[in-house]
Amino acid sequence: MSKKKQSTGAESSRSASERPTAAKPALTTANGPGRPGPSRPADSAQRPPVRPVATKSTSETPATDLPISKRPVEWWPPLVLTLLGFALYINTFGHQYALDDIAAVGQNLFVKRGIAGIPDLLRTEFWHFSNISLGYYRPLSLITFALEQEYFKDNPNISHMINAGLYGLTGLVIGVLLQKWLANQTITAFLIGLVFMAHPLHTEIVANIKGRDEILSFLFISLMLLSYWRYLETNQWGWIAGACVSLYLAFLSKESSIVSLALIPAMQYWFARRNVWQSLISLWPFLIVAALFFYQKQKMIGTLSGTPPVDWANYPYAIEKTQKSTMFKFLEYYIRLLILPHPLVYDYSYNVIPSGGKGDLLTWAGFFTLLGLIWLAWKGFVKRTLWGFGIVWFFVTMAPGLGFIWIRGGIFAERFTYAAVMGFGFVLIWALQKFLVRKPAEPAETSQPVLARYAPLLGLMAVVTGLYSFKTVERNRDWENNFVLFNSALPYAPNSCQVQRHVANEWIEKGVKDRAKADSIANATNAIKPKPTPEQIKKAQALIDTNIAHANKHGRWALDHLQESTRIYPNFGEAYFSMAYVFQKITPNVDSAKYYYKQTIRAANAYAPAYNNLGVIYQGEGLAQNNRQKLQLASYYYNRSMVVNPAYVDGQNNRANLMKATGIDIQVLPDSIINKY
Repeated sequence: MSKKKQSTGAESSRSASERPTAAKPALTTANGPGRPGPSRPADSAQRPPVRPVATKSTSETPATDLPISKRPVEWWPPLVLTLLGFALYINTFGHQYALDDIAAVGQNLFVKRGIAGIPDLLRTEFWHFSNISLGYYRPLSLITFALEQEYFKDNPNISHMINAGLYGLTGLVIGVLLQKWLANQTITAFLIGLVFMAHPLHTEIVANIKGRDEILSFLFISLMLLSYWRYLETNQWGWIAGACVSLYLAFLSKESSIVSLALIPAMQYWFARRNVWQSLISLWPFLIVAALFFYQKQKMIGTLSGTPPVDWANYPYAIEKTQKSTMFKFLEYYIRLLILPHPLVYDYSYNVIPSGGKGDLLTWAGFFTLLGLIWLAWKGFVKRTLWGFGIVWFFVTMAPGLGFIWIRGGIFAERFTYAAVMGFGFVLIWALQKFLVRKPAEPAETSQPVLARYAPLLGLMAVVTGLYSFKTVERNRDWENNFVLFNSALPYAPNSCQVQRHVANEWIEKGVKDRAKADSIANATNAIKPKPTPEQIKKAQALIDTNIAHANKHGRWALDHLQESTRIYPNFGEAYFSMAYVFQKITPNVDSAKYYYKQTIRAANAYAPAYNNLGVIYQGEGLAQNNRQKLQLASYYYNRSMVVNPAYVDGQNNRANLMKATGIDIQVLPDSIINKY
C-alpha cells in the first residue's frame, strides 16, 4: 500500500504542476472568457497535493520509517491453502518407506534408538551410517524421526501423515505472509500461494519421508519472514527474537537455509518500501545466528564442507570437469519443469542429462536465459515490480541447487525447486493478471465487483490448479514403495545407471524371497515325522521347483538391468555388487559371486558390504572344507569392511562371531593368500 501511496503522491505532484495550463480551458468554458479571478483560486487549490513529495522523502528516513502500517489478513485464503496442501497428500498415508527413507530411518541406528539416540544425532552427519561425509548437518528432521520411532516404532503411515500436516501448515504461514506483502490484493496473494501448494514438483519432498528436512527448512524460513514482518509493523524486538529462533531451526533442518538471509532485505525493499541500506543493515542479528550455527556444526561434526566421493553416478560432472557449462543446461531443465512438470523422475544420475559443453545448444540456451533473467531481475529491482521479486526469489532459492552442480559437480534433482516454485508463482500470476484482469478505465467502472473483473483469471487458475492437483495425486502413487517408484522411472530415465540398478535390486529382493520360500518348504517337508510320504514329497517338490523357477526368472531380470547399468557406467561398483549377490543368494554360483565382489572392490574400494559378503563366502567354505586359510581370508575381509566403514554393523558382528568360534582375527594377509582364492 505504501508503494501505491507514494507513487500516487508523485503523480499528484506532477499533475499539480501541469494543471494551470490544463485547468484554464475548463474554467473558460464554465465561467466565460476573460474572467481570471476564478482561475487564481483554482491554482491555489491545487497546491496542497504537492506536499506528499516532502512526505515521501521523510518516509524513507531511518528515524521515522518504523513501525509501518499494520496490514489486515483475510483468513479464508490461508485456511484453503492449508486444507489443499494436506488433502493433496492423503493418498500417501498407506505408503511404505521409499528411496532415502531407508537410509535416513531404517538404517540409522541413532534414529532407531528413539529419544535415547537424540544426543548422538546432534553430533553426527546426516549420512553417517552410509559412510559418506558430505558435510550435511541436519539433525532436526532426524530428531523428529527418532521421536516417531520412540512412540510409533516403524510406522511409515504416521511419518507420511506428519509430512502432509507440515506441508499444510506451510500453506497457512505463506497464506498469511503473502497477504502481508500484497496489501489489499487478497486474490493475487491467494493465487500465488495456490501455485506453490498445488505444484507437482513438491511430490518428491512431501511423499518421500526423508524430504522433511526441506519441508521444515522452508516452513521455518517462512516463519522467520513473517516474524520479521510483525517487527516492521510493531517495532517490537520480541518479533526479531522469534525470527532469529525460526532461522536457527531452519539451519538445523538444512544448512542451505543460509540463502534465506537474502530474502529478508528483499522483502523489506519490495513490500515495506524501505531503502536498500535500511534493508541490508537489518541483517545483523541474523548474521550472528548464522555464525553461531556454523560454529556449532564445525564443533559437532568436525567439518563445514565434508568430502564428496569420487562417484561417476552422482558426481559425474566434477570428474568430467563440466560443472559450469552443465549448470547452464540444468537451468533450462529447471525452468521447463516449473512450467511443465512432466515427466517427473526420482533420479537424474549418470547419464540422464549428458554434460553441457561449447557445442551443446541447451548449454547456450541456459547461458542466454541466465543473462536475460539477470537483466530482468535488475529492471524489476529498480522498478520494484512483482515479477522482479519473483525472479529474485527464484535466483536466491535456486542458488543451492545450481551451486551443487557448480561447486560439487552433483546431479539434477527436483527437490532443489521446492522453494523456487514460489518465485515462479509470482511471475505466473503477475503475467496472467496482466493479460486477463482489466483495470477500470472509467471512474464508474470502479464499482464493478472484484470477482467479475477477476473471473477470467480465476477460471484459468481453477483449470491450472486442477491439472496440478491431478498430477500431484497421480505422482504420489509412484512413491508407494521402492518397487513402484523405481519401475515408474524406467520409461523416462532409461540411461540412468542408478535407476537400472535400483530396479534390479527390487527383482533381487523378490528372487531372494522366492529362494527363501523354497528352502522353507524343503525344511518343513524334511521335518515331518517319522518321514514324509511320497505324496507329500511330490507336492513339496512341485512347490519348491515353482519357487526356484520364479527365483531364477527374477535373478535373470535383475542381471539384465545390471548389465545395462554397467554398460552406462562401466566402473559402477554397486552394480557389480548386486550381480555378485544374485550369484550368491538366488542362482548359486560361488565362483561368479567371488568374481563380482572383487570387481566391486576394484571399482569402489570403500564399499563395505562387498568385503563383508566375501568374508561370508570364505567362512562358509572354510568351515565346510576345514580350510584355515579360507577362515583367515574371511576374518581379513570382515576387518576390511570395518576399516572402510567403522559404522558397518554386519562386518562387526561377523568378525566377532568368527573370532569367538575359531579365535581367528586377521588384520593383514600376504597377497599370495588373497590372490590364491
